[in-house]
Amino acid sequence: MKKILLILTLFISLNAVGQGEAANWYFGFGAGMQFDLATGNTSVLVNGQLSTNEGCSTISDANGNLLFYSDGITVWNRNHQIMPNGTGLFGDPSSTQSALVVPRPDDPDIYYIFTVDNFLDGSNFGLNYSVIDMSLDGGLGAVTSDKNINLLGDCSEKITAVLKDCITKSIWVITLASADGTLSTFDTYHSFEVNNAGVNTTSIKSTFNLNITDRRGYLKLSPDGTKMISANMRGNFDDPSNTDQLLLYDFDENTGMLSNKQRLF
Repeated sequence: MKKILLILTLFISLNAVGQGEAANWYFGFGAGMQFDLATGNTSVLVNGQLSTNEGCSTISDANGNLLFYSDGITVWNRNHQIMPNGTGLFGDPSSTQSALVVPRPDDPDIYYIFTVDNFLDGSNFGLNYSVIDMSLDGGLGAVTSDKNINLLGDCSEKITAVLKDCITKSIWVITLASADGTLSTFDTYHSFEVNNAGVNTTSIKSTFNLNITDRRGYLKLSPDGTKMISANMRGNFDDPSNTDQLLLYDFDENTGMLSNKQRLF
């Protein structure tokens, strides 16, 4: 059975968990929604503390109870209070997919927040992750000393994830960068595996001949983990020289490799 890891780029992140983990959404400027899993009804949430233009992420437990949410810089617990050590993460309020929450397989207490920065303010922290331990602070959770661990020195604002398989419960986290993660030439997709041992800091690389120079855009994987789409900002969309704006790939969930690039727009 393939679980759904629903990556909603502005709201929540998860194709690697069951339905309850996506029951609460916090996003934008104090906005929020809650989904009743029993009835399918939705209700408005007005208690969120977010104030962000773009990427953010919310995670709940399997029963739909809120655990925490983040804009990629600050982490709030279920009481809408800032977690201990929960500030100064390396995301950005103007990064399209600033934060992505991924659970550690077979460990109900450990979560990872992957963050991607932007370049508009002249700084770029690239791709990083921080560890949240839900057993800390009386069960409300805290960001541990494993914070802002760098994986790529420079990358795009795009990040997504999908379940690798239901046996190991490992998860692929994918972003677009250069092959070595240091230059602003975006031609390589990096797949990082999250398993019950933690985050594998060596990525699986899929390099293509791409005409992408703008770091903005979105990545999204299909629920069954076989397709990935990459939407890329190219400034003036009427410019005929703009290419590779919307790309579709085959994804091999066993190896983390992408293939068969198809340009849709």
